[in-house]
Amino acid sequence: MRSSCVEVCTRSGVAKAAQENYTMSAARELGRHGVTANMVHPPVTDTGWVNEKVAIAVAADGVLPEVAQPDDVAEVITFLASHQGRRVTGQVVKMY
Repeated sequence: MRSSCVEVCTRSGVAKAAQENYTMSAARELGRHGVTANMVHPPVTDTGWVNEKVAIAVAADGVLPEVAQPDDVAEVITFLASHQGRRVTGQVVKMY
């Protein structure tokens, strides 16, 4: 039996909320030990599977009109893991 969009979207939303809550809990628990916890929601990223149809859809419907490159995501993660990001914790970075 195929799942409806509502079922899939609901499960996806519940899973995402659980991940975000886990990130906040981890930040609270680990912060006293000097450990930060953050979450990154990457955008559609050109990792070799994005075809022209997907790229056109992202350009038409996305907040930013192009498919992200792996370096775009890596730079955000590198910042969060660096000394400059040491005071950032419990955050969900939503990339577009």
